[in-house]
Amino acid sequence: MKQMKFVGVLMAGILVSCSSGNLKEEGKKTSQAPVLKEANTIKAELPAAIKNEEEWQLQKSVSDEFNYSFKAENNKAYFGEGKKWVNFYHSNWDGPGTTYWKYNHVEVEGGDLVIKSSRWKQSEELNPISRKPNKMNKPLGGINAGCISSVDKVVYPVFIESKSMVANIVLASDVWLLSPDATQEIDIMECYGGKEPGNSYFAKSIHVSHHSFIRKPFTDYQPRDKGAWYQREGVTGWGEYCWNNGERRDVRTGVYWKSPVHFEHYIDGELIRVLHDKAVATKIKGVWEYGYPTMTDGKLDVAYGKQKITITNTTTEYSFAELEKANEISEVSIIDPYEYQNGNGYTKPLNIIINLESQDWHVKADRTPTDEDLKNPDKNQMKVDWIRVYKPKQ
Repeated sequence: MKQMKFVGVLMAGILVSCSSGNLKEEGKKTSQAPVLKEANTIKAELPAAIKNEEEWQLQKSVSDEFNYSFKAENNKAYFGEGKKWVNFYHSNWDGPGTTYWKYNHVEVEGGDLVIKSSRWKQSEELNPISRKPNKMNKPLGGINAGCISSVDKVVYPVFIESKSMVANIVLASDVWLLSPDATQEIDIMECYGGKEPGNSYFAKSIHVSHHSFIRKPFTDYQPRDKGAWYQREGVTGWGEYCWNNGERRDVRTGVYWKSPVHFEHYIDGELIRVLHDKAVATKIKGVWEYGYPTMTDGKLDVAYGKQKITITNTTTEYSFAELEKANEISEVSIIDPYEYQNGNGYTKPLNIIINLESQDWHVKADRTPTDEDLKNPDKNQMKVDWIRVYKPKQ
């Protein structure tokens, strides 16, 4: 495989701060002015692994402490200081699987962004009205859910971190980045928080990943090795962990998109995974594993149902030098092995998206919320305390 051709685009990317979005203010603008507090100027504690690497600058147009009130409304609306968010996805698509994203399943109250879920009923459908109702031929299985998108975009080098409470329900609680043409995606957090029904295996993990897409014909690559699923000793379900019998605990999830071919994933301030060009390092049960992917006859190798990673070394502390050794041996990209991005890596400005969703592969396996759980406010909500975006000060 040829090397990623990102040198030319790297300099262009560094010159970009936060790109202005092209989300048009169609529909109703909210008249609820944000009541900002001093918390919006807070100097957050950055993860130790990057704190001293650069002089970081908060990007206010895509950061939010959610210290204001935005009431849910059944229309498209912009909210936050400077109208930085829209209460929907960044295009007209209304969600995967049996998801129906709805305007009024988003609000800001009590210092949190609140993303809600409920049972979808076509006879009582809320805005926007779905152009493809009865998804997956399940008229009684639809899920109304909230989704927000940033108006401005982010581009490397950038560190994005959120502090949130995963919904204790069989839905994905997501914080992610996506290009307007939906060809480049970085998943900061994808967590199927509720154990029931039948979701106990996935509930104990936080998925950290990225996708490289071709839209027509639809083609998708993402790393599928075991290291993409973060687990913590003692946590049997992240929804249960966060709800904590009403004594809420949040989880911080972050990504440092350092270059077109370098992503670092953080959970609660701890570096847990690094993808670098043609190699990967993952911390598993306290040990860092370094390795690289391989291909046979143009297809990624698989072992035990997962993408095969050939391990080159292990250490107790993270070492970029060890990762670089694996990278020098490797002939296959971990970022985009099939070169769907033409060998350039991830260079496009990306919107920030936060949402709940019901994904088709879970629904096909009958992992979908009950009516009882969807009516339970202790389970049917994802809450975000804050999201903070930093770039190195130029």
